Amino acid sequence: MKKRNTYEIVMVVDANLTDEESQAVLSKHKEIISNAGGEIKFESPWGRRRLGYEINKMKHGIYYLLWADGDGDTIEEMERQFGYDDNVIKFFVVIVDDLGKAHSSFELLKAEPKKTANLVSEKMGA
Repeated sequence: MKKRNTYEIVMVVDANLTDEESQAVLSKHKEIISNAGGEIKFESPWGRRRLGYEINKMKHGIYYLLWADGDGDTIEEMERQFGYDDNVIKFFVVIVDDLGKAHSSFELLKAEPKKTANLVSEKMGA
């Protein structure tokens, strides 16, 4: 049996999609994760945001954050399907050591984004 990990997945969807279309893309990929043996633990929509840089001449995207359990095969299938979907313009996947801590840290970030940004800039000396 393969080792299961917890993953943090950021999916950026084409901002030209309607809310219903972007929700359909999200649902499709959540189903792919489930069918590949993974389990969605938490999800959080970030909404439409400006990209850090243009991707395929797009300046905005719709961001979704998912935390999911799965093994390497689950993540491999998910990444493969992201690559086939023209509506997914970017994605990031990282292993999370402590799901509870990662989720609570994100909730704090959402609650006070300015405070968190100030703390980050202080650490970086900006």
